[in-house]
Formats: sequence, C-alpha cells, structure tokens
Amino acid sequence: MKKLHIEGRSFYDGDSQPFFWTACTAWELFHKLTLPEAERYLRNRAEKGFNVVQAVAVCELDGLHTPTYEGGHLPFSDLTTLKPNEAYFDHLRAVTVLANQLGITLALVPMWGSHWSVNNSWGQDKAPLFNRHNVATFCRYLSDKLEGTGIIWMIGGDRAIASDDQRQLLEEMASGLRSGSSGDAPITVHSQGGRSTLDMTGDRPWHDFVVWQTGHMGQAYPSWRPIEMDYQRQQKPVLDGEPCYEAHPVMCQHQFKRSQDASRFTDREVRRTSYWSVFAGGAGITYGCYSLWQMRRPEDDAVAIPESAASTYQGDTIPYWFEVLNYPGAFNIGTLRRFIESLPRWWQREPDQALLLNANPTDHKHCRAMRDSQRGWIAVYIPEQQNVVVDVRDFADSGFTISWFDPRYGVMNRVSSDISETFFLSIDPPDTGTDWVLVLSKKEN
Repeated sequence: MKKLHIEGRSFYDGDSQPFFWTACTAWELFHKLTLPEAERYLRNRAEKGFNVVQAVAVCELDGLHTPTYEGGHLPFSDLTTLKPNEAYFDHLRAVTVLANQLGITLALVPMWGSHWSVNNSWGQDKAPLFNRHNVATFCRYLSDKLEGTGIIWMIGGDRAIASDDQRQLLEEMASGLRSGSSGDAPITVHSQGGRSTLDMTGDRPWHDFVVWQTGHMGQAYPSWRPIEMDYQRQQKPVLDGEPCYEAHPVMCQHQFKRSQDASRFTDREVRRTSYWSVFAGGAGITYGCYSLWQMRRPEDDAVAIPESAASTYQGDTIPYWFEVLNYPGAFNIGTLRRFIESLPRWWQREPDQALLLNANPTDHKHCRAMRDSQRGWIAVYIPEQQNVVVDVRDFADSGFTISWFDPRYGVMNRVSSDISETFFLSIDPPDTGTDWVLVLSKKEN
C-alpha cells in the first residue's frame, strides 16, 4: 500500500487522490486481539468507511509485562537492552499488512506516553523505559520493520510536552523514524490536548500535520475552537485525533473526574463534536469508543487496569470490544465521510463563519458553516432545532437549491430547486430530527 502524502491542508493517497482522514481508535489492537480478531475488527471498520486506524506498538495496558493474545509475546526479550522480540513485531506487521489490504492506513504510535514521559499524569509511578539515548534506536527499528506498508507516525502517546527534555525526546523519536525504511511516512504528535502541539513542539520541520485531542471533558466541548485556531495560523492539515469517545463517561469540564450525573457520550455528542471540527477546517476526523480503544475482553473483568486513566472508572460496566462494533456513532462517522466526499471539490472546502448572519451561540447550539473555494455550495451544520440566517449573495446571479442532509442516517433530501433570494436566507431545520446539515448549491446556468 502506498503511503499518504500531504499537499497544503489536505491528505492525498498513493494515487494522488484526495483523502479524507476517517480514523477509528484501537490503541490496544496489537496487544489484546488475536490475528483473526484483528481481522474481524478491521473488516468491520472498512465496511463502515474508516480508512485509518490509530494503534500503539508498545501499549499502555501493561504492555511490557502482559503478553499478546496472539502467540503470547512481549515486545522486548530484555527490558535492559530493549532487544525487540521479533515474534511480537512480526504480529504487528501482519496486522498492519492486513489493514492495508482492506484499504486502511495504520496511524502508529511507537510507544505510549507512559513509557517515555517524565511527567506521568496518570498510571503507576515508575521510571520511563525510553529516554533520549535509546528511543531513536527503537524508532529506527520500527521504521525498518514496517518497510513497504501504509503507515503514518503518531509520536507522543497522550502526554503533555512541557519541558526541554520532553521536546528532545520527540526530536529523537522523529529522527529515528525518519532514518529508517519507513521514514517517508508523515509524522504528527498525539498529546494530552488543551494546547496546540505546534506550541508544544515549536512547529518542527518533521511535524507534518497537526492533531488535537479535544477529549472527554464536558458534554459539549467546543471542538471547533482549536481546529479553527490552527487552521488560521498555518497551512498544514489539522484534525481532531481524539474527540469524545462514544460510551465514554462524561468527565467534569475543568477536571479529569467523572461528572456526578454519570452520563456517557452518545452518538449525538459524537456527531456534534465531529461535524464541528470538520466544518471548522478539519482535514478529517477520528472516532473512538470506550470499549474499543482498550479492546475490552471478558478476561479483563477480573483484572485491575494497572496504568491507565481508565482506572478512574474501576467498577464501571464496560461492554466487550465485539459488542460495540456496530454502535451508531461508528456508522455516523462513515456517513460523515460519505457526505464530505459527495460535495463538489470537497478537498477545496473552506470554513466561513461570516456566512452566518444571525446570533450564533458558543454553547451546544453553536453552528458551523463552510463553502468551497469556488463558491459553488454552502454547508451549515445545525446541532439543535434553531433558525439560521445565511448570506447567499454568492448565488445572486444564478439562484440556488436547498437540501437537508440527515447526519443520523445519511439521507439527503432536496426540498427546493427554485430559490431566488439574493441577499440572505432565513430557514429552520426539519422538526423530525436532532441535528441537520443545510446544503445550498448554486444552480448551473
């Protein structure tokens, strides 16, 4: 599988076709699934329209000491010398090749942040395994091991990058990856969020595109804000690589602590945060599910999670990974990809909030607008039942059609093809759903 490449704000596949990043989060994919189980998961994701899977090579959930379910392997035969166990990484390569055969690119985190960060924000109080003296060697090994596969590198592993030592470690990771056989794959950074990785890393030359984590704090985190900010200040692709996960407990807005009402994110929150960030300029979107990131298994019921933020939810009822494959949010993300790719010149779309003429709240009712660079269409995401007023002066000479797209079911309904307003359109969404996308298309002369 040919690797993705980047031109301006967009991804392109190996055949130079525009590529809308549509990822699923499977951090424990290599560690906790057998090869047949991995195939089941990957086929399910491919069928739904996912084209990227985010996974970790040296995993978070006791990845150094608990063997894989496939063959019972550990990543290293010696933790002192960090000699790789070839059987472990053969399995990693086999899963990567399988994903590629299904049209899925692997966005690979070389090691979870707890294995290198000196600022362990959660998990066991332990000395990191990797440091500035050994991390480049391992990253080069991994880059060589995956020669010829379709991958993307995501260094960081959910940790803040706050010190010079941490920044130097990332430099060494990137250097090791670049020096290996897969050094031509794009590199990005997956951090804890709350601050742009551009600011954390200093926007290094190896930092090919920007990934945010808007995360799991608050029922309606304004995911559009960070995407909009980084879209406006640089020309690389930017996207939300960890929005709220479906079925994840809603955490307090300003503290990583479960909210008192014990609510969980549903497909509605997943859609809202995803459409917000994509319409704000995101080059794609990532989906996550509480059970899938950790690949929860029946065997886990008797195990205390040793080094994870998930330990915050000990005693919680968590479905198994195979029970959540068809949650509605996963379908909705595939639907989002199909909607975007149905728009003419979709890779030339631009966010444009100036199109919205009436008051636009910044809470859960916030609306987002975008258009194509040639001003042939306008799309507005409306998360609640509310009136919108849209500037339609671009269509004054031609007229336009009105359609409503239902993000829940992927249905587009044209409601009028003879609209002659020349200044603005005031319109309410249908009252039969929750959230809608208004699509205005310029009539051809």
